[in-house]
Amino acid sequence: MNATWVDKYKFPLLGLWSLLVVAYVHCKAPVQWRAEWTHDDLMNCYRILDTPWSVLLSDLVQFWRPTPLFRPLGELFYKAFWHFFGFDPLPWRLACGGLMIANAFILGHLATRLSSSLSVGLAATVLSSFHSLWLHLYLNSGTIFEILAFTFVYLGLVWYTEFHDPWGATLLLILGLNAKESAVLLPVYIVLYELLWRRRIPWLFCALSGAVCLAFIFGRVYGPGGLASIGNYQPTYSLAAYLNSFRAYFAPLILWKSAPLWACLLLAFSPLLLRHRLAAFSTAIFAFGILPLAFVPDRGLEGVYIACAALPLAIASILLKLPTEPNRLAGAAFFFLAAALWLPPIHTFDGWDREWVEIREFRQSLHEIYPQMPPRVQIRFESEPFTADYPWASTFITRLLYKDPALVVVSPNNPQTASRPASLDFTVLAWRGHRLYRVK
Repeated sequence: MNATWVDKYKFPLLGLWSLLVVAYVHCKAPVQWRAEWTHDDLMNCYRILDTPWSVLLSDLVQFWRPTPLFRPLGELFYKAFWHFFGFDPLPWRLACGGLMIANAFILGHLATRLSSSLSVGLAATVLSSFHSLWLHLYLNSGTIFEILAFTFVYLGLVWYTEFHDPWGATLLLILGLNAKESAVLLPVYIVLYELLWRRRIPWLFCALSGAVCLAFIFGRVYGPGGLASIGNYQPTYSLAAYLNSFRAYFAPLILWKSAPLWACLLLAFSPLLLRHRLAAFSTAIFAFGILPLAFVPDRGLEGVYIACAALPLAIASILLKLPTEPNRLAGAAFFFLAAALWLPPIHTFDGWDREWVEIREFRQSLHEIYPQMPPRVQIRFESEPFTADYPWASTFITRLLYKDPALVVVSPNNPQTASRPASLDFTVLAWRGHRLYRVK
């Protein structure tokens, strides 16, 4: 039994490993297939309700231009899935979950390329396929932006390591930036790869990707109406802010939420002791990977999904200390078994089911009362299940349900419609006992 044995049975081994990874993810995070619509989904889907396909495609091409859609690749996902599946949550969750599994295999292929070891790639695949604290990724389809950004960052890295093609990698960079601005990490990772493995600087790619990133940053991010104008994105640049973010993201990554900063730094840079380029690369992946969110308030571990690849790559690189490929394959199997037995699964919804149920019950009872709605009428809700934190929830649901963005929705949580005269009401509805009732 030697390395040629592993090569000979490469494809059956990959097939078996794929089935095991899918089963592993299903057993560890069964909640992701039962997740339903969230307020993020309502907002994202409403943005594309009357947006033509041509506008979405134009925004993808003109990646430097500020757009009300902000991240058009993710909105294209919403457009397509809304068109084909509507409010049925299962296809959305299957797509997000399937894409996360595909991301794990993309990372595994990268690890195989960088280590010249299939076993290292298999270990990286399983270790990156599930994390106990990726709760939002499993329970909220609104994280499709982070998932797609991961896809194109590591797909771009795989493409570059396979073909050393700066043009193709730049195209994948543009697609990644259209998913989430954190894809700006791709040029950094490619330069790191070139320095570590080829001892050179890819000047052409630096010029291409630099031009793309500058156009994106000064256009879509900081341009009028750009990404910097929404949410709590005002950065505070300082070493203290970076170190605080380093601890805030690395500690949950290793499932040690209260880890002190010194322990996080020590553990994060410990792969350097392995004295292998893949281990050094994994260390850099996290150190640079948190930069897009290091100077803004904590976004949770799913916000640095791209940087999370550092942990599986670092652990998988330990296998390179074993002398032969069969030994490494046994080590990969050991890592798989250890992860299956040790990592805590996610079986509860952590309160998310209340949000899903409110949205589902509101939509279903509204549809029962009015299977069809006349266009452009005014609908008044005297009460609703949603809190003041979601003043537009009833508006989004109503307009999406009837596919009519011109409907006027008056609700108690939305002060902008409070002055609408009651004489214009087509119907008045109230929320009691988990359902809507017609008042007028």
